[in-house]
Amino acid sequence: MVDLLGVVVAKVSDKLDQHGETLAAVQKTALESRDAAQAAKAFADPQRYGRHIGNEIDKALAAPLDRLEGLHLSLAADRRDASRTLDELVRQEEQTLQRLRDELARAERWKKRAPFIALFGLVLAVGLSIALPRFMAGNGTACTVLGGEWLRGSETGIQACVFYAG
Repeated sequence: MVDLLGVVVAKVSDKLDQHGETLAAVQKTALESRDAAQAAKAFADPQRYGRHIGNEIDKALAAPLDRLEGLHLSLAADRRDASRTLDELVRQEEQTLQRLRDELARAERWKKRAPFIALFGLVLAVGLSIALPRFMAGNGTACTVLGGEWLRGSETGIQACVFYAG
């Protein structure tokens, strides 16, 4: 019986050794699984993924954003140039309108003066038509210019400008 008991103890010992090896393998596998889970957890970290996605988006959008910034700067410069040009055009328009207003006011003043100028011209023409021939007939040179002849009357001795029909 002791032999049988020795055999049983030996078999139980073998079984325990096998269980120990199996447990060691299970423990090793559990440790490897835990390490793999930790690595997967670190690899699947949302913040890490977010940083990675952010970096990739930055790489992909850098050139278009730079191009958009250049276009924005160009548009801002064009807008400033257009505003400056528009301001200059407004200033020129205001100057032109002011010049036209001044010319219109001057024309209105001349329009108010026109009747007086016409009256003065008429009075001058009538006065000259009466006075000029008398004045011109008063001396020999003017009489000759008018086509007359300067004569002295024999009875009275008065000089006169005489026009002959001819």
